[in-house]
Amino acid sequence: MASTNALAAGDQANTSGAVDVAIMPPADFNFKRRLEIINMRQIRVKQAPLLMRGEYNATPFVFAKIEDGKPWWGMYGQFVFGEGERSIEGPAEESRFVLNPFLLVAANSWTCKIWDVNKISEEDLKRSDFPFCWTPRSLRFFPGDAKALAVYDVTDYDAALKRWQDKLATSAINRKFGLVAYNAKDFGFNFMHVSPTASANISSEHKFREPIEIEQYLHCGDSSNYPGGCNNMSPEVKAIDTLSYMRLPARVAICLWKQRPVSVAQRPDFTFFIELR
Repeated sequence: MASTNALAAGDQANTSGAVDVAIMPPADFNFKRRLEIINMRQIRVKQAPLLMRGEYNATPFVFAKIEDGKPWWGMYGQFVFGEGERSIEGPAEESRFVLNPFLLVAANSWTCKIWDVNKISEEDLKRSDFPFCWTPRSLRFFPGDAKALAVYDVTDYDAALKRWQDKLATSAINRKFGLVAYNAKDFGFNFMHVSPTASANISSEHKFREPIEIEQYLHCGDSSNYPGGCNNMSPEVKAIDTLSYMRLPARVAICLWKQRPVSVAQRPDFTFFIELR
């Protein structure tokens, strides 16, 4: 089912100035009902009325397959413990995106299971400065220009890893990341393209010659190996899951369209920029 949600952008913008959107921290989703989670998301949408045109309704394609009363892949599980009984521990890792609906496309760092689990304590995991993954520092919309910018402080994240290096299983700096775009799908943008010319210091095995249909959604799957499964995102999309930055600062320019464009040269309906600093 197509999304009926629409951003106020371009000629439909409610403001010609910039709109800053606060970043919400991850939250616990375990065993909640789908409606509870969607209500949490709706509250976030309502906090930025200048960005919306009309009412918000969660898009069934993205959210309808969330199963009530199920656990979610947790931050502790995803980034530290991996699959199994402890996979559901910590705030839901998808809450990073669900509770930040205007983060249309997010950078998802490849920082899973880099820790020596024998050295990680419960106190470590509960510390506010524990470096699970890259986190956006700011999100700013320019509705009149149909553009937005999310900034990630990767330099600060790498510095944090150095402070915790005695508990790491590897000392290598991970430059890889993927893109999570189901928020864009929820707002009616069905196709995306990473522009090689507008991006900077980014590499990928994918050549980005054709638009990519956004097919990511939330469902209950078995990737966690937790008994009965966990709610999480699917499917794997190699074209947007395996990007790397070559050096900092780096920029990813993502063109978004509601309908399939004739070519990637067609003017986008919206452009979302991710800066890694």
